[in-house]
Amino acid sequence: MSRFSAKSCVVLPVIRLFLFCLLLGGLAAAPLAVAAAPAGATADTAALREAVRDLLREDPDLVLDILRENSEIVLDIAQQGSEQRRFRILLAQWHEDMSEPKKLALADRPSRGPANAPVVIAAFTDFTCVHCRQGEKILENILNAYPGRVRIVYKPLPTNHPGSIEAAEFMLAGYLQDKSKSWNLFTDFFENQESIVGKSGDTYLRSAATARGFNMQKLLSEAKGAKVKKIMQEDAQEAENLKIQGTPCFVVNDIVIRGALQENFFREAVNLALSAAENK
Repeated sequence: MSRFSAKSCVVLPVIRLFLFCLLLGGLAAAPLAVAAAPAGATADTAALREAVRDLLREDPDLVLDILRENSEIVLDIAQQGSEQRRFRILLAQWHEDMSEPKKLALADRPSRGPANAPVVIAAFTDFTCVHCRQGEKILENILNAYPGRVRIVYKPLPTNHPGSIEAAEFMLAGYLQDKSKSWNLFTDFFENQESIVGKSGDTYLRSAATARGFNMQKLLSEAKGAKVKKIMQEDAQEAENLKIQGTPCFVVNDIVIRGALQENFFREAVNLALSAAENK
């Protein structure tokens, strides 16, 4: 007769709970099972471990049964574990990044936030990139969460997508002409990506700039002028030096963030950069 047959109504539920604790949080969680044991089943942790081993020999499918019964919890825990591992990898990379100072050109680039902010986020972006639009929402939240301590500098990094280069040129020329109006144009471009890449993309860009009150003759001239061209060439070279292969990409002081990272991770990067800047 199985050693569990006579006591299954008392011991087995405790063992199942003990095993689930092991699956969730490792042996450190095992005391929870002991604390939850009903009267008459006060076996210590070592005895329960041995009981679990014996039970699994008799019923190897028990683990799968427990996982199926608690699938949502298990999936949540697995996701949290994956995120924690990813964050540890990112954190190690960020510390390595901080040991290699990055010097980026900031003059004449569209920027928001105080010029003397301790943290500067250089955002390499493309107005036709969906992920860049998502990244912009995160940057907006970051700017609001760190008033006076963060400056965001935009570095257009256009691709071969239809309208990408033209939108970057319009934004830079607009910023050089009127800084306050250019942010309206910035918002318009991200909110109307489909219009930029469509067949009438050039018409849209002109109509958007006209609606925002820009001097179109001057804007069209500056969009193809030497200053805008120089800015775009410098930013493209910086992207190549940093081995940026796609947008969005953000340089938070010296920390390089590739892709639209989750906001909580992004804030950790800002906190790390802020701490390093304040401790200099």
